[in-house]
Amino acid sequence: MANTKPVRLLILEESQNRAEELIVLLRTAGRATRAHQIESLADLNEELNKQHWDLMLASPEADGVTAEDAIKAISTAEKDIPAVIIANDREPNSILEGLKIGAQDVALQDDDERLVLIIERELRNLENRRQRRRAEKELRETDRRNQLLLDSSNAAIAYVHEGMHIYTNRAYCDLFGYEDEDEFAGIPIIDLISSEDQEKFKTFLKAVANNENDTEEFTLISSDESKILSTMSMTPAQYDGESCTQVVIRPMSDESELEDRIKEISSQDLLTGLMNRQYFVEHLDLAIDQASDGNTGFVLLYIAIDHFTRTRSEAGISNADLILGDIASLIRTNTDETHLMARFGDDVFTMLYRGSDMESASALAEDIRKRVEDHMSDVSGKSYQSTVSIGLSVIGESSPSSEELISRAHKAALSIEDGNGVNFYQPEQVTVGEEGRALTTEEIKDLVRKALKDNRFKLAFQPVISLHGDEEEQFEVLIRLLDDDDNELYPGQFLDPASDAGLMEKVDRWVILQSIKQLADHRAQGHNTRLFINLSHKSIADESFLPWYSVALKAAKLPSDALVFQFHENDATGYIKQATAFVKQLNELHCKTSINHFGCSLNPFNLLKHLTPDYVKLDGSFAAEIENSKEKQEELIEMVQSLQSQGVLTAISGIESPNVLSTLWQAGINYIQGFYISPPLDDMNYDFASEDL
Repeated sequence: MANTKPVRLLILEESQNRAEELIVLLRTAGRATRAHQIESLADLNEELNKQHWDLMLASPEADGVTAEDAIKAISTAEKDIPAVIIANDREPNSILEGLKIGAQDVALQDDDERLVLIIERELRNLENRRQRRRAEKELRETDRRNQLLLDSSNAAIAYVHEGMHIYTNRAYCDLFGYEDEDEFAGIPIIDLISSEDQEKFKTFLKAVANNENDTEEFTLISSDESKILSTMSMTPAQYDGESCTQVVIRPMSDESELEDRIKEISSQDLLTGLMNRQYFVEHLDLAIDQASDGNTGFVLLYIAIDHFTRTRSEAGISNADLILGDIASLIRTNTDETHLMARFGDDVFTMLYRGSDMESASALAEDIRKRVEDHMSDVSGKSYQSTVSIGLSVIGESSPSSEELISRAHKAALSIEDGNGVNFYQPEQVTVGEEGRALTTEEIKDLVRKALKDNRFKLAFQPVISLHGDEEEQFEVLIRLLDDDDNELYPGQFLDPASDAGLMEKVDRWVILQSIKQLADHRAQGHNTRLFINLSHKSIADESFLPWYSVALKAAKLPSDALVFQFHENDATGYIKQATAFVKQLNELHCKTSINHFGCSLNPFNLLKHLTPDYVKLDGSFAAEIENSKEKQEELIEMVQSLQSQGVLTAISGIESPNVLSTLWQAGINYIQGFYISPPLDDMNYDFASEDL
C-alpha cells in the first residue's frame, strides 16, 4: 500500500533532469514528495530554517556544494535529516568515502532498485526516531506534572526503597520539622516510628507485602522528639524507574496550618531583576520539547563576562554587583522581550532566542557583544569597561538535554581565546574503525542502549603500582563500547551521549557488576586485588545506588575495601553536597573513595574542606609539566605534602616516560599509573612483584 504522507525531500544534484528522475522514482515507489533542489549552501541553510525535512539525496558535489558540506550544515543545525549519497560511479570505495563523511548510506550509479530500498529503510528509521522523541517528550511532561503534584501536595508523601527515603515532598519535611528534604537521605523510615509502635510497624510491613493491609495508625516522632498521631498508607510504586513504596501520612490532628501554607518559589534574581537559573532551566526544558517536533526552533546564548573576577577584585564586591546589574540592564533593554533572559551564574547570563535562524541569533549575539564593549559602567565615581564571550548552541528536533545544551554553549564561549567574541558550538565528529566511519550522536546513543541490552561493553584494566616497593595489586577499570563490527569506542567518544540519553546510571551499574564478577573470580585464584572504578555524578546523586551496591557486594562475598569508587574533581566540585553525603555513607560502609583528575580547579583544596577521600589521583597533566620545570616540580611536592598531611594517599596518572620518576619519588607520591608502566589490559594478569622501575 502506498504511503500517502509526502516525503519532504532535499536534493543536491547539478542536473535538474536527474532531480526530476529521483522524484519520479519515489512516486513510482508509492511516495509523494515535496522536493527542493539545493542551489547553494546559503540556500540549504535557509531551507533548514524554514521547515523540517525528511531526507536528503545528494550527489558528491553540485553547484559548488559538496555532500560533506551539506551533511555538516544539517548536523550544525541540529536537524535529524538522513542523508543518502548517490555516487557518480560504481566503485565500492565510494560507499566507504560516503560513510566517512556522515551519510547513512551510499547508492552506486544506476542502482535505483537498491536506492529505493535504502530510502524506505531510512524513512522508517526516521519515523521510529520521531515516535521515540514524541514518546520521550510525553513521558517528560508526565513526569514533570507528577513531580509538580508531589511537590505542591498538602499531603505528606515520601518514596521509600528498602526502608530508606529516596524522595520526600515539602509537606513531609514540614510534618517532621525538617528544613531540607536531603536531611531524610540517611534516615530509615522506621526511625520515624515511636518505640512503642515499632513492632506494630513491622507487622504492618508484612501485611503490606502480602496485600493484606495498606493503612494503619501510628505514633510518629518529629525532629524535636514531639509525637504525631497519624494514619500511614503504603502502596507499591515506581520513582525514577526504580521499584519502591509510596508512603502517605495524614496527621489525625488539625491540619489547617499545613493546608493553608502557600509554597512561594521566587523566579527572579534579586540583584539583576532577570529570571533566575531554575526558572530558565525549566523553560529551556519546555523549549527542547517544543523543538522535538521539528516545527519550532530555538538558540541558546551563554553570555559570560570576561575577567569578572579581576573586576570584582578591583572594584570591590558591592561595586562589582552594581556593574553586573548595569550590564544586565544594558542587554535586557536592547533585546526583544520575546527572548527569555536569565542570570545563570555569578557572572553568566543566558538567553533563549526564539527562532531557528542561526544568522539572526548570531547577529543578536554580535550586537550584544558590541554594546557591552562600547559601554562604560559608572560606579562610585569610577568607570569600568567590560567585554563578554558569547557561546551559542542550536536547539532543534534532535537536541539533547538542557544540561548538555548548556554545556555545549559554555564550551563554545570558552573556546574564544581572548574573550570578547561570538562563537557557535560545533559538534565533534566521532569516527571509528580503520575506515574512519563517522557516527552521529543518535547512533552512539543507540549503540549504548544495545550494549546495555546485549553486553556489548568490555572492560580493560590498567595497573596502579606503588612507587615505594609495596606489592599491592591495584587496577583502574576502564570501559570500552563495541560497535556492530567490534570496533572499540573510548569513553570520551560515548560517555557524553550516554549521559545525554539518561543512561549513565545504567552504564555505571553494568561496570560495577562486571567488575565485581571478574574480581571475585580473580581473588578466588589467590590474588588480593583492588579495583578503582569511575563513577559519574549521576550515580553519586542517586540515593538508591548505595543500597543496591551493598547488596551486590555481599552477594559476591567481597570485602568492602575491594573496590575504590573514583569520581572526577569537576563532578565533586559541581555536586559538592551530593558528593559529601556519598563519601560519608561510603565511609560508614567501610568502603574507600578516590578523587580523579585532582588539581585542575581554581582552588582544589577547598574541596577537601567538605569531604576527605582515601585517595587523590592527580591529573596526568602534572606528569607532563614537571619534566622540564623546576617550578612545577616544587608545586607538585608542596601539593603532595599537603594532601598527605591530611591522611590522603596520593597517586598520579599519565606516566609516559621514566624521566619523571625520580621527581615523583622525591615528592612522596604513593602510586603511579600510565603507559610507561603498562597500557590497559584485557585481564588482571600483571606481575606486580617483578616491577622494576
